[in-house]
Amino acid sequence: MRTLILAAFVPVMICCSSSIPSATSALLCSACTSDADCGGNPCFGDSSGGKFCGSPCASCPTGFSCKPVQSVAGATVASCFPDNNSCASSPIPDLATSALHDGGNPSSNPDLSATVKGDMAMTCTPPSSSGVTASGGTVDRLFFGMTGDTRPATSMAHYDSGLQSIINNIFTSMGNQGVQFAVDQGDHMEPSGSSGPSNQISDYLTAAGHLKKPIFMTMGNHECSTSNASQGPLCSSSCTDTRCSAFLNGLTSSGISTSKPYYRFDIMTGTGLAVFIVIADDVWDSTQSSWLTTQLNDADVHAKYTFVSRHHPIGNTDYPDFQTIDNVVRMSGHKYTLYLTGHTHEYKREFADPRAFRMGIGGAPFDGSGSYYGYATVMQCPDDHIYVSVYDQATGTIKDSFNVPPQ
Repeated sequence: MRTLILAAFVPVMICCSSSIPSATSALLCSACTSDADCGGNPCFGDSSGGKFCGSPCASCPTGFSCKPVQSVAGATVASCFPDNNSCASSPIPDLATSALHDGGNPSSNPDLSATVKGDMAMTCTPPSSSGVTASGGTVDRLFFGMTGDTRPATSMAHYDSGLQSIINNIFTSMGNQGVQFAVDQGDHMEPSGSSGPSNQISDYLTAAGHLKKPIFMTMGNHECSTSNASQGPLCSSSCTDTRCSAFLNGLTSSGISTSKPYYRFDIMTGTGLAVFIVIADDVWDSTQSSWLTTQLNDADVHAKYTFVSRHHPIGNTDYPDFQTIDNVVRMSGHKYTLYLTGHTHEYKREFADPRAFRMGIGGAPFDGSGSYYGYATVMQCPDDHIYVSVYDQATGTIKDSFNVPPQ
């Protein structure tokens, strides 16, 4: 592939600042195929061979510099560009440490005030905790919990006592807050022995039992024990290997009616339908692709809220189809309220998308900026915004909070 970046970067007169990102700068390093995908900013190629959106040089975050790039349309323009030359491997800046969250005033920025309001604590009381079963339900307002990446650090037959205690406490804490159900972000196991996968799914569901409410699990890459030669690192889409089978059995034993490790459930709120689309990105194939497009199209027409859950986060290119999935969800004009991911063992809001965040702090060994185990609550308030609060399970401290409008 021809290199779209100029061979030698030259200084430009536009410099970067730490100002609050605009709506277009929030697309930085989002996958693209044309400049139109980037809100008028360049769609450029980087050293990974992928194509990604640039952003105005007035808002380059840490790890990015203002450099001249050649867009896929052929124009040479100044744009924020990753210092390591690769959006695919560059850590996307975390909104929780950006000007938006720490001291920024989004309400004064018209590009952001309708989308994300940093440091906005929950402003309503919890709704009734009843109304949701494993097949969905009806509630006045939504209130659910989230965690993800609960696997052990090393292979073992069962969870060790320390990990089990963390996960037990996470679900106990969610239950004490009165959530109606919980969604997780995958990676429930690091098993040893032939019974390890089913043992660890059982250990996880025992912990989830402390919630006393439905749990909707998302499949992670650790729910794979074999790979399909034609699909690289992905599991076989038949989901017949021991780990995938154990995960699927865990879904059905939780009361979720599905023959696949991906599924949808609906909850009717007092002001409209909430659709939850749970993707199994490690068993991606044409069947799931068609299913996902159908669900998103339907939600665009009928849902007030659309929540998309998958394991791998924005920018992960462990397998090329992961970017394809991201393009289908985020770059195809579909509406969504929150894009829920995990895989990296940390909590992180995505700079590339103010509706996306990683929730990988369920007990797995810390990655990146991970420093505490915990969970999030997601609440629909009377203003119909969705309010997210992230908690340290050990102390109960709120570590971050923000809100978004329905779609």
